[in-house]
Amino acid sequence: MGLWCLKVLFFLFVGFSIVGLIFGIYTHDGIIIAIGILFILAAIIIALELKQLSSGPFHRD
Repeated sequence: MGLWCLKVLFFLFVGFSIVGLIFGIYTHDGIIIAIGILFILAAIIIALELKQLSSGPFHRD
């Protein structure tokens, strides 16, 4: 999986988390807020993976 694909996934998860949190707060629904938090955690994991892949010894620019 290329770095561009991970970057696209990162921004998708960030967008989904923002929408999930806003919609969950608006409707006062705990399940939707929890899903938004899970999207935030997925975005953090993808960001850490991008950091690891870009700092590898065999990384080409």
